[in-house]
Amino acid sequence: MPRRQRGTVGFRNGSWFIYYRTPSGKQIYKRGFPSEAAAITRLNEIMSEIYRGEFLDEKEITFAEFAETYLAKRLSIRGSTSSSYGSVIQHHLVPYFGKMKLRDIRLKVVESFVREFEGTLSSKTLHNIVTLLKVMLVGKKGSSAIKQGYIHHDPTQGLELPPIEDRTIVPPTQDLVWKLINVATFFGQNTDAMIHLGAFTGLRRGELLALQFTDVDWSNKEIIVTKALTRFPAKDGVHRWRWEIGPPKTKRSVRRVVLSDDILLYLTRMRKSAPNPIGLLFPDKNGKPLDPDFFDSLFAKIKKSAGLNEIRFHDLRHFFASLLISQGFSPKYVCDQLGHSSIQMTFDTYGHLFPRAREEASAKLEEAIRKGRREAIASGMLADDDEINQKEESSKYIN
Repeated sequence: MPRRQRGTVGFRNGSWFIYYRTPSGKQIYKRGFPSEAAAITRLNEIMSEIYRGEFLDEKEITFAEFAETYLAKRLSIRGSTSSSYGSVIQHHLVPYFGKMKLRDIRLKVVESFVREFEGTLSSKTLHNIVTLLKVMLVGKKGSSAIKQGYIHHDPTQGLELPPIEDRTIVPPTQDLVWKLINVATFFGQNTDAMIHLGAFTGLRRGELLALQFTDVDWSNKEIIVTKALTRFPAKDGVHRWRWEIGPPKTKRSVRRVVLSDDILLYLTRMRKSAPNPIGLLFPDKNGKPLDPDFFDSLFAKIKKSAGLNEIRFHDLRHFFASLLISQGFSPKYVCDQLGHSSIQMTFDTYGHLFPRAREEASAKLEEAIRKGRREAIASGMLADDDEINQKEESSKYIN
């Protein structure tokens, strides 16, 4: 146990300061405290940490300096995730926390950040931003601020966030999907096939653009999803990112997706006219994967031309899910076809559609019973209830 140490609190040049020695004997002087109470509180925290053997020398570094190297040190995350993190850091975290010393980011500072953006960002986005901030500062990975010794506390502990608003998925109707496919035929580059596959297989954008003709199981009428187009950090010194074919989003994303005869015929025609019958379904002019950013701009033009600006490509995946559910397929089957990480995710996303599916299934069952009854009456195997009722009604008057 370290020997008992003392510190000093004082006032100089308009602000309060603290003075103490670290366990190594280094003299530390910190100023800028707004009040004597704040200085005493911080000194007591430091003395307690020293006494418990938990003290870490705080390194002087701003959040912007730390954030600049954080992603480069994270080797275990996918390129697409790194890209998403980078966008959040650049557009939200650095503008607010950038000039602050990491040691100065405390609960009150994070609370102020939440209050400032609570009205302008959705609650889900705000949760995602704060989650990333927490991971950067006190995550279990070696590149976090606490692991590198920049801080010794969790400034997000005790933080209250607004509840996440439930967003009910409303899939596009079949009429809208077919309208989108029809408009896409005028844009060339097999864009109608892209939308057709997106709507009737539920493939994610990256999975679709990585798809090769060899990924089609022609005899079993299935697409085998084993890869996806994703971002990786560029190493050419010019570009920040590069797109490459790699593994899909999760292990559960590896799956076999059923194909209808209609889509299989569509793919057969595409293969016959393709420059490379074993290559990519949707290559660029050089035979390489189509740039997702170009694909997004192309899809934006198509939906604008169709007067459907509110539809995203990902909504076609929701449409496919709703199609499966409306046909009475089990939640487990829907989960497997979409490549969800768990069946709970399927229920969380599409649970509101399953009651409707039960109603539709009940209506289909009732119609099937009526049809069978009509056929039985027509063949003489069953008496017509209407005729029996009419005879009974007539007998009342006769008697």
